[in-house]
Amino acid sequence: MSFDSIGDDQFRLAVESAPAAMIVSDAGGVIVFVNAETERMFGYGSGELIGKSIDILAPAHMRAAHASLRHSFLSAPSKRPMGVGRDLKAARRDGSEFPVEIGLTPIDTESGLVVLATVLDITARRAAESALSQRAAELERANERLAQFAYVASHDLQEPLRKIAAFSDILEHAIAASNETDMSYANRVMRSSALRARELIDDLLTYSRAINDVQNLQRLDLREEIERALDDLSESIAEARATVTVEAPHAAFEADRSQFVRLTQSIVSNALKYRKEDEPPHVRIYTRSQEPGLIVLGFSDNGIGFESKYEHIVFEPFKRLHPRGRYPGTGIGLAICKSIAERHGWKLSVASQPGVGSTFYVTIPLSE
Repeated sequence: MSFDSIGDDQFRLAVESAPAAMIVSDAGGVIVFVNAETERMFGYGSGELIGKSIDILAPAHMRAAHASLRHSFLSAPSKRPMGVGRDLKAARRDGSEFPVEIGLTPIDTESGLVVLATVLDITARRAAESALSQRAAELERANERLAQFAYVASHDLQEPLRKIAAFSDILEHAIAASNETDMSYANRVMRSSALRARELIDDLLTYSRAINDVQNLQRLDLREEIERALDDLSESIAEARATVTVEAPHAAFEADRSQFVRLTQSIVSNALKYRKEDEPPHVRIYTRSQEPGLIVLGFSDNGIGFESKYEHIVFEPFKRLHPRGRYPGTGIGLAICKSIAERHGWKLSVASQPGVGSTFYVTIPLSE
């Protein structure tokens, strides 16, 4: 550290103890002084930067552009922030890059013009901004789902409630007329409608929890969690005379255990429900690599399938592609899966073909 024009001991002490990197370079871009924070921030040892071009602190692919910007600044030097509105990055000694904010101050000295660059590492701030942005996006998606959920829920709940109201009048008239046939019929319809309303409310509560409950993220083993989910479905699998094969590896990932189990069970249950009448269901659970750090979990079945134009609709709450009398349920299971995937930052998609079957894909980041 040999910037001779900084001679005042107190000033030098202040510069050395500053929390920002402070770098002085001459008109040719040669570094003549750095403080201790510069060495720590960029990973250089004492004295390694003095006499070197300041361009070495820029990412390798930006050095030519940085030299051009430096010459432009020197043509009309003034105190200013560098790269306003741009995503600035600097490079450490090992080549790794990190986001920075830079302020430039020209200083006239006895030996000529020098430039003081003040550099702040804003990695933590960018991480916080990213987390805040992700949270805002998650809240926006949750609000959209809740708005959709409220509309569809109120619409679907109207049907059984209208029936209960209408058939209560029929029941009242039947009682007054001592008509046992109408009494029995009205009672059956009202009971069926009440059970339907209760089923809808139960699923509404389940969907609401999937959207709003606090997640308990843990480091889990992929194959173990799939097998855990299938154990709870063993009775349903046996009843459907289904075969489920698991070809997933023991891979570490981070998830809320109960939500991952629900996602797995919902997709497998969907395959058991929408099976062909003349063919036992077969579900294959497997994985394939997509890119470093990601794994795609596939659930493939030989069920009835559906047309590709419905590949997004199936994930909407209470959307059904088939008559309720033929296939029971409210149509909430895949919507819950979509909500669980989105809250974890996973991607959930499906490819299907009528008469051939469906494959659901869940793209999951792996833990290191």
